[in-house]
Amino acid sequence: MEVVISIAGKVAEYTVAPIGRQAGYLIFYKGNFKDLADHVKKLDAAKERMKHSIEEEKRSGKRIETDVEEWLKKVDEVIEKANQLQEDPRRAKVGCSRWSFPNLILLHQLSREATKIAKELFEVQGQGKFDRVGYLPALDGAASSSGTTGAENLLETRETFKEEIVKALKTLKHATLGSMGLPVWVSQLWTIQGEIADLLGLRFDEESVTVGIPSGDEYTTGILHKQNVCKLLMTSRNREVLLDMDAQKDFIFRLEVLSGPETWSLFQNMAGDVVNDISFKDLATQVAQKCAGLPLRLVTVARALKNKDVHAWKDALTQLQRVDHAGMDAITYSALELSYNSLESDEMKSIFLLIAVLQEGCDVEYLLKIAMGLGGIFKRANTMEDTRNRLHSIIGSLKASCLLLEGNTSVWIQMHDIVREVAISIASRDQHVFVGKPKAELKEWPTKDFLKSSNRFLEIPDTFFEGMGSLKVLDLTCLNLSSLPTSFRYLTHLQTLCLYYCILENMDAIGALKNLEILTLWKSSMIKLPSEIGTLTNLRMLDLSNSGIEVIPPNIISSLTKLEELYMGNTSVKWEGENSAKQSENASLVELRHLSNLTALEFQIREAWILPRDMKLMFEKLQRFKIVIGDVWEWFEIEDQALKTLKLKLSTNIHLEHGIKALIKGVEDLYLDEVHGIQNVLYQLNGKDFHC
Repeated sequence: MEVVISIAGKVAEYTVAPIGRQAGYLIFYKGNFKDLADHVKKLDAAKERMKHSIEEEKRSGKRIETDVEEWLKKVDEVIEKANQLQEDPRRAKVGCSRWSFPNLILLHQLSREATKIAKELFEVQGQGKFDRVGYLPALDGAASSSGTTGAENLLETRETFKEEIVKALKTLKHATLGSMGLPVWVSQLWTIQGEIADLLGLRFDEESVTVGIPSGDEYTTGILHKQNVCKLLMTSRNREVLLDMDAQKDFIFRLEVLSGPETWSLFQNMAGDVVNDISFKDLATQVAQKCAGLPLRLVTVARALKNKDVHAWKDALTQLQRVDHAGMDAITYSALELSYNSLESDEMKSIFLLIAVLQEGCDVEYLLKIAMGLGGIFKRANTMEDTRNRLHSIIGSLKASCLLLEGNTSVWIQMHDIVREVAISIASRDQHVFVGKPKAELKEWPTKDFLKSSNRFLEIPDTFFEGMGSLKVLDLTCLNLSSLPTSFRYLTHLQTLCLYYCILENMDAIGALKNLEILTLWKSSMIKLPSEIGTLTNLRMLDLSNSGIEVIPPNIISSLTKLEELYMGNTSVKWEGENSAKQSENASLVELRHLSNLTALEFQIREAWILPRDMKLMFEKLQRFKIVIGDVWEWFEIEDQALKTLKLKLSTNIHLEHGIKALIKGVEDLYLDEVHGIQNVLYQLNGKDFHC
């Protein structure tokens, strides 16, 4: 009997307790969500305290511990998860009211999830206790120059230069110091300045140091100087500039040219082992000597001559010996011009000059639009995608030639200011290019009043574009174009039109641009896409991204049969359904079927039923896409790195005839939320076509 009682007790333990716990999810539904909200509030407060600590540590020049940064990431992730559950539209369907019977299954599911996430929030908050938040980097003097070349680590003059500045910064109570020198490679002075800060740990003895550039009365009245808290290091290629900024004469440090051994070491590193060949060495030595110890000259000349034959080396030496360019240092100009002349194709030369005249850097996509609009640059590229690939290849080659900076991202292009000066000079001389300096005032064409105005709501005179029939590229940014000038009708050769951040209303005049191939209305304000765009049948790219467009009338998109790229991301277009019986002012996505040349597509729809059936053939041809389906996604959350991104939320089973299978096949980034039947789709793909 005791055995029976014992067994019964165990059975009760393993059945009653779980049943009670499951019932508790139903009974304490509201309480569980209240606990969830309380835990979110507490963790968010802990996160804010930690951020304050991090800011304080950074102001002291400390670096943040890796586990602290990882904890913050974990906090963001779990809070985001909790917020999504709290805002889950399914909560409105549980029916917890006097008029409806509750949906017990959904009630149980949500309550259980709230309990689970609340526990996770509590655990993450407990992990946010650290012995220290930041640390001072070691002051060991072992840091080396982080320029673009490995040989720079061997340059003793650069190490001596840093040591002198570090010594001065440590010794002086307060000071304005300057560093100067002849043109160096890749903003090397700025790099060295940063390394000095790292070496110092941004602390001087036991002082508290304010790091940054003082402004206004902080500096001019000497308040910071009197408090002994300001030590400012400035860089310039001109000594007079440093003196004008009150740098102390005895503490202006000159970055000298490289010594003979350093010159040869850097040159050899850039040009390769060929310089040690007996037939090259004497010639290579003379070329290196002509670079006069300047890293910029050495790197560009050596890279230009790498893998070239002896005739190219002799020609280079002749060019360096025959310099007569006024203004800029003649040998520097000659060295950079040599690199330009050594570029392997006219395509590369044209892109190099175009980047220079665009000023202050640009992104690759903008450069693509401008270059294609000008025409005649890309000789062997037939499609937009081919041209984009060719452009990326050219940019890579220009970086390898040290004519472009590496930069922090692959989409942003930067050029050294000295290289830009030479490139603009070449463009002016050979291509008759005129480049106005930023904020410089033109004395003639167009009117001074027009050019001097910086008004966001500036209007263009109606006759402004008369006589500009040969214009091929036009970029209008931050203008009030409530009505396009009637003189737009003269722009019959225009191929690229960029309207960024513009106020757009009456665009009837755009219908005259029959040769237009690229049109972008990025972040411009307009409600309805003008029907005249449907007459621009030569369009290859249409970019409506981030605009205020809500209405796209029927038959515009389907008329653009040459369209290769269509971008409609982050818009609020009210698309019509495929089989809608009512007359609508909005188009249906079914019009995309008419675009047989389309290879890039971006759009966002809130409801799955808007997506037409039988889209498989069109979707299969897409080489790049960002498609968002469902009301739970935000466009800004999409990462730009992936070429093919799909975000799905479908409340019913996926219809393969919608073309979803074609999109999933080969997708790089796939996000799923409440997608019924997705297992069947992935099973049909059999794993081999799905890249995760």
